[in-house]
Amino acid sequence: MRRTLLALALALAFPFTALAHDPPPDEAQVKSLGVVSVRSGQPTSLPTQIPASIEGVTHEQIDATVNATDSEDAIKFLPSLLVRKRYVGDYNHAVLSSRASGTGNSARSAVYADGILLSNYLGNGATYAPRWGLVTPEEIERVDVMYGPFSAAYPGNSVGAVVDYVTRMPTQFEGHAKVSAFTQNFSLYNTNETYSGSQTSASLGSKSGDWSWWVNVNHTDSAGQPLSFATKPISTTAPGVNPTATGAVWGLDKTNTPWYILGTTTQYHTVQDHAKLKLAYDVSSTLRASYTLGNWNNKSDGTPTTYLRDAAGAPVYGGNYVINGNTYALNGLFSATKENIDHWMHGFSLKSNTKSEWTGKLRPACTTTAPT
Repeated sequence: MRRTLLALALALAFPFTALAHDPPPDEAQVKSLGVVSVRSGQPTSLPTQIPASIEGVTHEQIDATVNATDSEDAIKFLPSLLVRKRYVGDYNHAVLSSRASGTGNSARSAVYADGILLSNYLGNGATYAPRWGLVTPEEIERVDVMYGPFSAAYPGNSVGAVVDYVTRMPTQFEGHAKVSAFTQNFSLYNTNETYSGSQTSASLGSKSGDWSWWVNVNHTDSAGQPLSFATKPISTTAPGVNPTATGAVWGLDKTNTPWYILGTTTQYHTVQDHAKLKLAYDVSSTLRASYTLGNWNNKSDGTPTTYLRDAAGAPVYGGNYVINGNTYALNGLFSATKENIDHWMHGFSLKSNTKSEWTGKLRPACTTTAPT
């Protein structure tokens, strides 16, 4: 009886205890979270609204951290990229490879400068390099690298990567001049030489009112090291009446088969000239029209050097000669080459930047190459 009375007294003293954890539906509070954005540590000047991996480097970073002699040097420290540059001035073998495409698939990457295509799609391989010489380090504002595939936004060649050089226009009068030199020692087999080169460049630009302009010239004179060698497998052909040659270097090929190294075949001397004119006009505060005209000329001499000498000490470049007791046919091993490539680019762009949801860009462009 006492327990019953105590329970009734507690119920009357706390009549709303049972409802404290169950408020009526109309009193429930509903809260929603705003949009949460997670961004990587990209430089603020690089595009961020691209649905894939992107890396980049700015003009200031190139000046501070890269000893750039040409435009491909600007991207040599970016991840998962490789430019097959063998020497300063490597004009036709400096192909781009990425984590999705190797150096044997040059057509699986795309290289642009202000939207103008620099890639060489006349073939696919190590001899179809982009025309890097149409951009110089001084004019680079930034380089954006987008890791493919990007077939929806770019041609199907972009499955490996897209490299987009964005060049700058001056905001006031400025002028630049640079002279550099380089040298290297090379010693392999019977070659022991020093190869050197130099580079000079000058830039001038200004902005007056709505008009801005930029002129850039660059001259490179470079001697690269030998890139390949003339070889012959060990012969068993009898000497006969053929003359004797000395100077061959015995060695093993990649399968450990004996052969003779007879000399170098591809030591290039390259002379490159670049000239570019850029004009821009601010139609309004959000609309700019610009025009680019550029020319890049490459002259290259490939010189072979033989290790072989006849009985009189004269160099041997062809014919049938006896080397260490056996006869070897040497014709066709040593061939000199000359190349002259002239490449033009020009393009007009009309670009709006309204800082709103709508923006646009019109950019017809053309590049032409005249090899000889």
